[in-house]
Amino acid sequence: VTEICTGERPNQNNLSMGDHALDMLFGSVFSASKEDPTVCEGFDMAEFLGLKRRVRITPLASAEMIIMKLKNIFGEDPQFTIELGEEMRKQILENAKQGRKEECDSAVGLAMLFDQSGGKLTHIMAEAINESDENSAHINNLILENQKRM
Repeated sequence: VTEICTGERPNQNNLSMGDHALDMLFGSVFSASKEDPTVCEGFDMAEFLGLKRRVRITPLASAEMIIMKLKNIFGEDPQFTIELGEEMRKQILENAKQGRKEECDSAVGLAMLFDQSGGKLTHIMAEAINESDENSAHINNLILENQKRM
């Protein structure tokens, strides 16, 4: 909408406009997802605009949303149950209560949360974590090189 009205894309870091404006943030009646069994059918802005709605995992996400995101990123797995989704939701809140600011929306963050909540990491999850660790080491080396130059 911003691009249509102004001719420019919104700031990519603004979560309420731009690429993340139509993300699904809330479970239950606010989710507007036909896959969420608690949804009330109604107008869907993403569908109206011809866009795909993305589930974003935050402390406000429901267990159903967490399971949807797990299946979307890692495929089907018998461990991906509503009960485990509820444990993951509780773990997000526990992490926040302890002051641990952990990202849980990416593949790596979701896999780490899955592990913290009692799930057994799948092969795909382990690969995502290992790949992230390799990238982190490379990034850390680049930061050290830049610090030496200063």
